[in-house]
Amino acid sequence: MTIAERASARPLAVSGILKDPILWLLVSIVIVGAATSPHYLSELNIQNLLRNAALVGLLATGMSIVLITGRIDLSIAANMVFATIIGVVVTAWIGREFDVRWIVRGNTFVGSPVVFIAVSIMTGVAIGIVNGIGVAYLKVASFIMTLVSLTALRGMGYLATNGAPFYLKGETFNWLGDAVLLGVPVSFALFIILVAVTHFFLTCTTTGGRLYAIGGNETATLYSGIKTKRYIVTAFALSGFFATVAGLVFTARLKSVEAALAQGYELTAIAIAVIGGVALGGGTGSLWRVLLAAVTFAAGLNLLAIWGVPTWYQNLAIGAVLVLAVAMARFQYKSQH
Repeated sequence: MTIAERASARPLAVSGILKDPILWLLVSIVIVGAATSPHYLSELNIQNLLRNAALVGLLATGMSIVLITGRIDLSIAANMVFATIIGVVVTAWIGREFDVRWIVRGNTFVGSPVVFIAVSIMTGVAIGIVNGIGVAYLKVASFIMTLVSLTALRGMGYLATNGAPFYLKGETFNWLGDAVLLGVPVSFALFIILVAVTHFFLTCTTTGGRLYAIGGNETATLYSGIKTKRYIVTAFALSGFFATVAGLVFTARLKSVEAALAQGYELTAIAIAVIGGVALGGGTGSLWRVLLAAVTFAAGLNLLAIWGVPTWYQNLAIGAVLVLAVAMARFQYKSQH
């Protein structure tokens, strides 16, 4: 589909959103939650739900961009944690070079949030670029390349922290993790803004159109004269960016970061992306539906938590949803072909 065709299809997509099964699933979850718990629709619970949706949604957005190209990024959750760890370590090192102590008693980080955020984002994007180069130029399968990255990043995270957590202190972390704007958590507002910008990038720019084209038919795209390798690297770099933003949101909420965090979150990101309609084979997917899927997913897990369902059963539910989403995606693909 060309950029012009996608632009003309947008009004139809907007008018048909009320027919989206994900929306009705969300409505059903909210109705059940309201009927079974007086706390489900409380302001505090809704804000917590949206914060959770922002975290997994940011990861799912990065994953979706890579999936659109027909690849996968299993290192996204490990990148999320490792980038923020390096942000703390490098910022603390910079502070020592200027005779400023930014790691104080209790392993608490009190350094410059600007430097920390900049270093974290650069680290996450760099890791994404390395993954992209391995996949596009070295011809390593994305599953293998990012699985190796996942293992390596987890190990290096433990080495960088010596297995101990860093605690974050500062107004910036309080604002990003806890603040609310017009009743909406800052992290969720940031999520919506980034989805809007990235959706515009994917649907209204030549680069975005080529990412879809690569996932739809990479051979035809290559034969048309498009150098696909650089676009694959771009997709992985964007995945690294979204992983880092998710890491910043996560650590700001927890006020800490350690290497053991976010185990298995890459599977959650895949599940949300597939539920949102992103094809595992590439070529199709809407970030607005991914956003809706993230909210629905968070609403479902929040309801299970209110019901007192143990964490291991929640993990089982995530696995079941992933299997069901993949099966539905395969069925839809076969029905269309």
